Amino acid sequence: MALLVSFLIAGLFARLCAAQQAGWQPGQVNATMCQWQEPRAGVIRDTVYLDGGFLWWEPGMSDGSYGAPTNDGNPLGIVYSLNFSIPFSTAQSFNMSTIFGTTSKGAGGSEANNIGPLYYDGAMFANDYEWITYGGLLSSTDAYSPPPDDEVAQYNQYAYGPPKQFENGFVLEYLPSGLTRYITDGAAVSVPSENLGFYFGGLRSATFGDIYYDPGAANASLNADSLSETLIKVDMSDQENSVWHNYTLPTSVPGRANAEIVWIPVSKQGILVAIGGVIFPSYANVNQTDNPAQTLESEQQSPAFMSTVAVYDVANQVWYEQETSGPPGQLTQGCAVVASAQDGSSHNIYWYGGFDGLHPAATFSDDVWVLSVPSFMWMKVKSGTPSHGRAGHKCVKPYPDQMFVIGGYPSLGGADFSCLEGNIIQVFNLSSLDWLDNYDPSVWSNYSVPSMIYDMIGGTGTGSATQTAPSSTTSSNATMIALFQQQYNTSKITTWYPYQAATTSSTPRPTLPSVVPKPGSGTPSFLAPVLAVILGLVFITVLVVGIMLWRRRRLLSVMGTATQSENGTVDPRRGVLGWLRAVPADAKAPTITTEETPSSPYDDENPYMPPEIGGGQVHEMMDTSRPQELSDSGTGLVPLALLSRNSAQGGLTSSPSVASHTSATSTISNISGRHPSNPAISPIAPSPNSPEEGRIISGVSNLSETDKGHLRGISETSGVSVATGSGAAAISPLSPPKVEGGDYISAKAGGEGTSGPNDGSGSPGSKRRSNFSEELGESKK
Repeated sequence: MALLVSFLIAGLFARLCAAQQAGWQPGQVNATMCQWQEPRAGVIRDTVYLDGGFLWWEPGMSDGSYGAPTNDGNPLGIVYSLNFSIPFSTAQSFNMSTIFGTTSKGAGGSEANNIGPLYYDGAMFANDYEWITYGGLLSSTDAYSPPPDDEVAQYNQYAYGPPKQFENGFVLEYLPSGLTRYITDGAAVSVPSENLGFYFGGLRSATFGDIYYDPGAANASLNADSLSETLIKVDMSDQENSVWHNYTLPTSVPGRANAEIVWIPVSKQGILVAIGGVIFPSYANVNQTDNPAQTLESEQQSPAFMSTVAVYDVANQVWYEQETSGPPGQLTQGCAVVASAQDGSSHNIYWYGGFDGLHPAATFSDDVWVLSVPSFMWMKVKSGTPSHGRAGHKCVKPYPDQMFVIGGYPSLGGADFSCLEGNIIQVFNLSSLDWLDNYDPSVWSNYSVPSMIYDMIGGTGTGSATQTAPSSTTSSNATMIALFQQQYNTSKITTWYPYQAATTSSTPRPTLPSVVPKPGSGTPSFLAPVLAVILGLVFITVLVVGIMLWRRRRLLSVMGTATQSENGTVDPRRGVLGWLRAVPADAKAPTITTEETPSSPYDDENPYMPPEIGGGQVHEMMDTSRPQELSDSGTGLVPLALLSRNSAQGGLTSSPSVASHTSATSTISNISGRHPSNPAISPIAPSPNSPEEGRIISGVSNLSETDKGHLRGISETSGVSVATGSGAAAISPLSPPKVEGGDYISAKAGGEGTSGPNDGSGSPGSKRRSNFSEELGESKK
């Protein structure tokens, strides 16, 4: 079930620019939070996290004025965090955006996408280690496909449970069969001491399918306008495998939109109390308004959610309905927190703000109400100012005696869009029942029941309430009342306060650089290091290439006059020529396989023993002419052109090269040895009557007598007739001997150190091996 897939780099909670992300106006120098409609919130230890919703900004201009509020759409999918150690002012002039930490749900700080999109409303379930988002509405967009119906995002801040390899950051979790994320406007509560989260009621589509924020009349089927009659439960006891449940509400507990649900520490696992909410809210209609019939029905039924509250026994999974006394009228989109007396004799549910859910242009509530249980008595503890009212906000408790009111939006009445009166965060003291001008983490105390409350329920500020059951004028269930008599194991509740005050700047509305980025043109914070890495790699590459080019140029300079091939590379003959030129002149001898042949200059003890070249044979000859191109596929040397007028006869034509004919002759003598697949290649001698066919022009008449003698020695060895006269001389190589195995020159007929034609009898020849034959023979050992 809850398969976890990492989708963001662990530890991404770095502080980014907390201000407006896009939509900057010409001349704008700063931005202040204006209003924040329906975010979702969760607390992990000393930090509250806020995700989603519609955050509006008030632009500060360079001339000191303020422009019209703007919504940047939160393109990076920013999650905001506020640590309770940071002091701040609640005055209107203080730029509250300076105290928030931020992170992007987009990978590496990139734009939000179908993995981490921006949701409106929904829940954030949190324990002391992680939070999980659930439900909410997506804005319809063509930028990316929506996430699957069973996908939810989880953020791991700390490790718990069995030892494991842990990295903080986001993961994806998948819901079980029969449960989807297609729900919104429900009431959410987290129970860290039990590792539980609950989502009560809310809205869904009539088809139980996809839902979107304001889809329009043309897509009415995608609108969340039907009441959900479910209680969703998530058990986060196993960090890597959350367990989800979907319970259907009993008929006695009707579904509703935007109620508040709180957890009270009594009995075995505590109880839940659901208060407020409405049916047929105007914002749930596709055209954002109710018809008269829906308005009438809501006005008749919705007030009952304040006068009769639903109570849920977590351990036994049992629902109760309990009447209250002195309730306010119908309210929705308010917020609620619980403050328990020090002795646990009473638990006071504080409700702030909201409106009736039907008339968004009417005055919003700025009052603070308290429902005290188990007496289930309502009382207004603070009357507010109509212009200061708000709805769609969240409330959290940093300390036992203090409540933060975060976000919200004002009444939609009036011709112009307006910001909240007062700052985006307000602080209320639960004991003194006063709104505070600032928050100082070093100033706090345990909760003391206000005199206004204990005057009604009895007791004192520390507890000792005497009204421990509903008044006689209300009906009650004895089993439900008995739950309040059972003490909860408070040792499971971990407290993380007090917080050491952090040093921060309280400069209001800090001025940003005068050069303001155009809308959507902000440079991501990760761009600089990425560019640095890329430029570093480019520099290293250029340096390596430069060194290689320098070494190549140095190598070419050492080559001297080495020729270049057509492709600009060094002529492959350079190695052979260098070898030939490195051998002392006195070590050179004609390769004549006669008994008079002097001992080879390449004996084992000779220091000038040449290396073997690519497996081919190279014949040395005394010649002052330009070295002939040697034909050898093994060494990459350019072959002598073998052309024939009659390919079937295998005749040789004259070489187009102007080169040494002695070299050409030596090359021909080794044709069969170079092509072992054709050992019987034997060019046919041309007829004396046809001097132009199958012949090589000798042109040796210009040679000295020494060279001619040298050629005669070669002729005797290779079996090629060479004429030295002025006329054209025919070259008639002998047919290669018929030898079993080996090649023409290196064929062995006898024991070690001998070489020559095999006569077929197996006896060795009388002639000594040629120098090159010895070399090839050694290479085969």
